[in-house]
Amino acid sequence: MKLVNLNQLLFHPKSSSLSFYYRPLGTSPDPSVLESFLSDVCAQLNLPEHEPFLKNLEKHRSTIKKLLGQHPDRSHGFFFCEAFQGYVVLENTVDPFFSLGEHFHVRPMLEELFVNAEFMLVNVSLYDIKIYRGDFHQVEIIQHYEFDQLPKNLEASGSARVYAPEYMGLVPYKTVLALRTIAQKVKDTIMYQSIPVLVTGLEDMKKHFTKHLGESAGVITHIHEDFYEKTCVQILERCKAFRPVVLDYYSAQLKDRLKRMMKSRKYISDLGEIIKAITQGKVVHLVLPPEQKLWGRVDLETGEFEVHRKPVKNSSIDILNELAEEVIKQGGQVQILRHQFFPQEAHALAILKG
Repeated sequence: MKLVNLNQLLFHPKSSSLSFYYRPLGTSPDPSVLESFLSDVCAQLNLPEHEPFLKNLEKHRSTIKKLLGQHPDRSHGFFFCEAFQGYVVLENTVDPFFSLGEHFHVRPMLEELFVNAEFMLVNVSLYDIKIYRGDFHQVEIIQHYEFDQLPKNLEASGSARVYAPEYMGLVPYKTVLALRTIAQKVKDTIMYQSIPVLVTGLEDMKKHFTKHLGESAGVITHIHEDFYEKTCVQILERCKAFRPVVLDYYSAQLKDRLKRMMKSRKYISDLGEIIKAITQGKVVHLVLPPEQKLWGRVDLETGEFEVHRKPVKNSSIDILNELAEEVIKQGGQVQILRHQFFPQEAHALAILKG
């Protein structure tokens, strides 16, 4: 599968591009619905200046259908410049739409990546602790601690229950010390980097390990998985099931930050003020509602903008998409929060630098 790098899309050297997204086909797809959508896109591209896009879209029509069919339960995004650049498979469902402009339309990808929702995973087995770090596109092991004090045939002997209320029983004292030391390292990481930690593994060992973590914010322990001897690829596939709890952690963190800043001059919700701040490079964090599009025009040099009640052909762009791209280019962050957290009539929220 070819996944498209977000930065490559944002800084693509070509001056114009076509991007379009399509919803999941479902288990019983209606071919005519997809055909109708693609035909509509081609019809709107039927202008002399759009001929390269039209030719490429027609050329790769069968490839697009094939790619959609490989993951009928997922939404897809497709990207063209002078040629077919690539595609991305999304976990979240998006409505079908296409955009022609100076940049690839990245809003659905931003909502998917959620500021690259990073996490740590600690798997505690009878014999070792493995610490992984990554996001929902890749994960890698960063540390591995082995416990050589426990006999390897412990489970076969029928004495697999692990307990150590007073550092007695089956868990040797050296192993208990190792669990405590590793737990402290994890706590330090959470404190300095504000990253969620998923704790998995053998339940008895996991409980013994998590008691050393205490009430540390961001520790997620209600996941019943054991990744002992699992590959990173296998772990990554299972971790997609944990995506909601990881995103909830980041959402809660952002909500708390916004609440603290409500009366601060660093917090703004007026669209005009946000656009002006972005043109001045002052936005460190842009917050957008999911899936909403704000059609109109915006000049990121002067800060001038106009909002259209409905998209105007060959004129309207998604203003929120343009603002998101610009914030990322400036090194800021973009995050998605549900609509109910936004003040009435607000299209976006922003936190300013300094």
